[in-house]
Amino acid sequence: MEPEGLVGIHLNTQLAFPARIPDTLSPEQRHAVETLSRYTGELGGSNHLQGTRPETVGFALADSPAGQAAWIYEKFQSKTDNHGLAEDALSRDDMLDAISLHWFTNSAASSARIYWENRALTFSGPKLTLPVAVTVFPKDVPRLPRSWIEDTYSNLIHYGEADRGGHFAAFEQPGILVGEIRTGLRPLRS
Repeated sequence: MEPEGLVGIHLNTQLAFPARIPDTLSPEQRHAVETLSRYTGELGGSNHLQGTRPETVGFALADSPAGQAAWIYEKFQSKTDNHGLAEDALSRDDMLDAISLHWFTNSAASSARIYWENRALTFSGPKLTLPVAVTVFPKDVPRLPRSWIEDTYSNLIHYGEADRGGHFAAFEQPGILVGEIRTGLRPLRS
């Protein structure tokens, strides 16, 4: 959309898959395809449900604090940079705060709306020409190769690779993410 005054953006989740996946893939590109398959396959049940029946799951989660807790905990378990337990990446108190925020604000259904509203989109995303800074987190799902990121964001002003963190980078590694945003967008300061 590039509204007036926007000088650039930082992304820690990139929608930069090619519209058609090449027949021959580098190891990094193969890893991206494999992580996308995992994201849309074994991890994709909740995305599919929220994209097709957001109110159904929303009402169910709004009716059960245990269900709400299990739903969100599973996301932390499967998409954080952990060693087998979500607690390796996030403290119990932080997870309970996030779960409580959803519960007390009754926002299970509204938080699922993004999946419904974007159900027809693909992971290829738009080609961007405005200045883009990117940080890739090692356990993000899916994780894209630099070559596809560069092809999609022609004015890439920063490419950073964090040493830890997953899909919930702002929650898992806020210090790393803030540092990357500052570094990535510093050249745009006037």
